[in-house]
Amino acid sequence: MTIAIEVDNARLVYAAAGSPYPQAPTLVLVHGFPLSRAMWQAQLEGLSPRCRVVAPDLRGYGESSFGDWPAAGETPSLDRYADDLEALIASLQADGPVVLVGFSMGGYIALNMARRCPDAFDALVLMDTRAAADDDTARATRLKMADHIHEWGAARVAELMRPKLFAMDTPERIVQETVAVISATDPAAIAASQLAMAARPDSTGLLGSIAKPTLVVVGEHDAISPSAEMRGIAAAIPGARFVEVPGVGHMAPVEAPEAVNAALAEFAESL
Repeated sequence: MTIAIEVDNARLVYAAAGSPYPQAPTLVLVHGFPLSRAMWQAQLEGLSPRCRVVAPDLRGYGESSFGDWPAAGETPSLDRYADDLEALIASLQADGPVVLVGFSMGGYIALNMARRCPDAFDALVLMDTRAAADDDTARATRLKMADHIHEWGAARVAELMRPKLFAMDTPERIVQETVAVISATDPAAIAASQLAMAARPDSTGLLGSIAKPTLVVVGEHDAISPSAEMRGIAAAIPGARFVEVPGVGHMAPVEAPEAVNAALAEFAESL
């Protein structure tokens, strides 16, 4: 089922499935950059018999509109995405626990919410993401893409990102599906997200104060969010669980959906 809500002059679209019983956990799946809710299809299908599953398109991505954001002269911030998700979660009126699942850029947004609106959710999953801010080189790369994306087009971004997204043995069909999603992304969304990520604060110091039940998931061969770094994130969050998905890269939910679904279901049902 696809649902649309209005938030601050924007139309936000999300897919929803499941809710087998009133107190079922609600998983809110936040996609990465520069993707869409399409990356969560295997989770929508696989987890819906056990949980309520909600997968939004972030503002400007997929079927969601920009509204009037960013305004002229405004530097985009992850706060915008966080505010949208807080409003979306409130609209769900969930009876059971709400589990915020942030993948890659979605993890940056989830950490933003842990800082700014922790009461919006009950448990946290950080997947193939980072707590540290960009270094100077990474920040410069983001700003360069934001400056040139309308000239390059999204298809070039897909080819630039492709080598770091997948493990060597990932089937080409899976790779091409993700490349197609990235290639269809609005260049304006790519620019806004790159500027927002470049400006994000370091969240390393936040980790020790996270009081929510937390699961940290990473692909064994993730070249963007290395396993050792994510193991350190789990160690810094009191009581956090850590799961390494063997044989896959950064796109763990797409590359190994059964393993990721099992980890998410076990975590959600333990709440």
